[in-house]
Amino acid sequence: MAFCTDSGSVGVVDLQTNEIMRMKQSHNNVCGSVRFIPGRPSELVTGGYDYAMLHFDLIQGNILSRDDLLSAPPSSGVSLSPPFILSLSISPTGIIAAGTADGRLYIGTGGEKSSEASGGRQRRQRKWKGLKMDGRIIADVAEGPIVAVAFTAPRELLTCTLLGKVTQYQICGSAAGGTLKLEPQWIGESKDSYKVNSIEFSGGTIIIGGFQKDGTGVIEVWST
Repeated sequence: MAFCTDSGSVGVVDLQTNEIMRMKQSHNNVCGSVRFIPGRPSELVTGGYDYAMLHFDLIQGNILSRDDLLSAPPSSGVSLSPPFILSLSISPTGIIAAGTADGRLYIGTGGEKSSEASGGRQRRQRKWKGLKMDGRIIADVAEGPIVAVAFTAPRELLTCTLLGKVTQYQICGSAAGGTLKLEPQWIGESKDSYKVNSIEFSGGTIIIGGFQKDGTGVIEVWST
């Protein structure tokens, strides 16, 4: 089990022995998101309020790669929220998605298994390169914080804002061909949540977790 803390530290707990191992490096601010990389049980990615995504080797406790987001320029003289990384998701084929406090969606396709790009048999790369500059998209997609992201297919994902706007996107094209882009598929609105803090997808069902104005927790279940 992986964990992250408000101090920025990252670690894992062995659930059989209860042994705790902390990574040698940490974020410079709150770390609020952590995900294991599918097919790589000794590697994980974290996102923090220091605008950084860190890719760790759990065996060595070291950072293997990282990507740092820059603040978006002010729009019409109005300063936007900092690009705190609020949410992370990694597809079964190794594409990473992250949502930020300033309404941007980060997509990194550098770690995608080759079969998704070439149509051949899936081949695992020796190194996961999901945080490389090549093969990434950073798009302004929302007017508020993106608090949750979840893949529904190898190249399809959901985003959800703090106020409950849900959008499905498809990742199209390739970085090598210069055709990589995001295509919105549909948009929905949460009906029961005053503010949302999580979204999950399983077996054709979307689950949204949040709370109402009186602070009561609420779960919405959508069928797709």
